[in-house]
Amino acid sequence: MADDDDDLMSLDFTVPGAFDTPPEQPPAPEIPPSTAAPAPPAPPVRPSLPPALAEAAVMYAKGQDLEAMRRLEAAIKTGEDLGDHAVRAWGCLFELLQALGRRPAFDALALTFARRFEKSPPAWSAVVDGPHTASESSGGRAHVSLSGVLNAGIGEVLKQTMKLAATSTVMRIDLAKLTDADNNGATLLMRGLAALKRAKKEIVFGSPEHLAQILAAKVVPGERINEAMWLLLLELYQQAFRQDAFEEAAVNYAVTFEVSPPSWEALPARTEELPQEDLLAESKAEELALHGQMVGATAADFAPLEKAAAGRDQFDIDAHNLVRIDPGSAGHLLEVLKRLHGGGKKLKLVGLSTLVAAYLETLGFADVAELRSRAI
Repeated sequence: MADDDDDLMSLDFTVPGAFDTPPEQPPAPEIPPSTAAPAPPAPPVRPSLPPALAEAAVMYAKGQDLEAMRRLEAAIKTGEDLGDHAVRAWGCLFELLQALGRRPAFDALALTFARRFEKSPPAWSAVVDGPHTASESSGGRAHVSLSGVLNAGIGEVLKQTMKLAATSTVMRIDLAKLTDADNNGATLLMRGLAALKRAKKEIVFGSPEHLAQILAAKVVPGERINEAMWLLLLELYQQAFRQDAFEEAAVNYAVTFEVSPPSWEALPARTEELPQEDLLAESKAEELALHGQMVGATAADFAPLEKAAAGRDQFDIDAHNLVRIDPGSAGHLLEVLKRLHGGGKKLKLVGLSTLVAAYLETLGFADVAELRSRAI
């Protein structure tokens, strides 16, 4: 307030005529109603997302599934103000628990949801149940998901992974569903990683710090056991770009096993570019579909959208099978939609997951397209 007062006191009210009554001005000419320009309508004001929902959506887009889950869990448990977005926030947490394979937590949340909101909770999908899985997609990518305990049982999925490697250039290995690990599992995984590196395959880990945390609690400096777990821990720190943690663990490993400490190697910049056919697919005659993990997409990957929208006043994009879109990919998609919107197109993204829809809102997608989420 002091600054405001100073500004007021500095005004000069003593100039000649400052307090004189101004002469009467002739009335402004009336504009006939038929020629008066109508006032432009005020743009709708969209309520901002509550911090917990916005932050969790951004974390998920960056592949930080566990961090996103913990953020929403904390918000709900502590009664953080979620405003009118409470059901959406709970819906996002359901999606995260499903993605992470946490059935007991999902079921417990479902009971609480039903009591609180007096509506049916989402149902658990059996699609994510089961042990480790490996699957392929077109465009030279393969996806491996490890769940439960990393032990000797990983052998079968590693065999599948090696088969996929024959036709894939990028291997994504998701670790967020692991709950424990032993030295046998670490040994097999390290052998698999070595084979992939010899074949010059790019390896991308999902949630490497999650497994690193599990392993760090199991290796003990000075106890000359579980060497494979030590080596896997160092690999994960490298993949997570945690150089300080790597160097500390490397020294402990060297002292424990009386060897020279491994050296930190800067990993190359990772683009994880996806071919066009992995991102866009023809759906109905009036739609183009987005699907899968949209990570590292380029502007060229979204060129088919503009081509498909040519000659149409309204254009729908089917996102029912879109699992995730990362910040870089979302930025390129937004630029395309801005151009289409500026050209008078009415755009809709339909079938979005609650998490993806919330993330797109944080980037301003709702200003250029209608976002339609799946029902919670």
